[in-house]
Amino acid sequence: MNCIYLRRSEEGCPVAMQEHGIRDFMRVKNIPVDCEKIDSSPLNRPIEEREDFKEFIHSLKEGDRIFVYDLRVFSPRVGELIQILNCIFEHNLTLVITKYGVSIKRDTPSHQVITLLNTIREENRGSAKIGRPKGSISRSKYDKHKEEIIKMIKEGKSVSEIAKELGYARSSIRDYISSRNLKEIALKKETLVKDMPKSECKISEKG
Repeated sequence: MNCIYLRRSEEGCPVAMQEHGIRDFMRVKNIPVDCEKIDSSPLNRPIEEREDFKEFIHSLKEGDRIFVYDLRVFSPRVGELIQILNCIFEHNLTLVITKYGVSIKRDTPSHQVITLLNTIREENRGSAKIGRPKGSISRSKYDKHKEEIIKMIKEGKSVSEIAKELGYARSSIRDYISSRNLKEIALKKETLVKDMPKSECKISEKG
């Protein structure tokens, strides 16, 4: 089963933007959506008090996949993320982080997970800076062509060819592709890595 997980993140990434990014990724990869979970728990609530989340995790079966836009939607705290990842690995689930096009599971090498957690720590530091919240993307007149652009990238067309076919300036299309990470969405394969040691699930089931 492929389940989308959505929750407002601390850096201000809207749920609608998360869902759009995840569904785009799954559409490009031809992955069906079987369920969707929207977690409305407050951002400052500790994992021990998030009964709805624990019930969701324990409702999944071995081999199921959870799709999130950014790992921080689970929790902005690295310590809690480790606890959640341990639970996911213990139940032999696969977590797909569509922002990076990365898949992690029980046999993922530990250095891959550590690198990911370090990236999150750095992004958490960066999100404290003044300016538009990290992950916030304004609407664009090119959004209506998004699926078409992704398709052309997959076909191997250059930015110049895409711009000419759509009737826009090359620089504008180039900037749009870059700001939306469309090349990564179109071309990046899920990174399936191995050798993560099994850890015991520390998240108690609801009740």
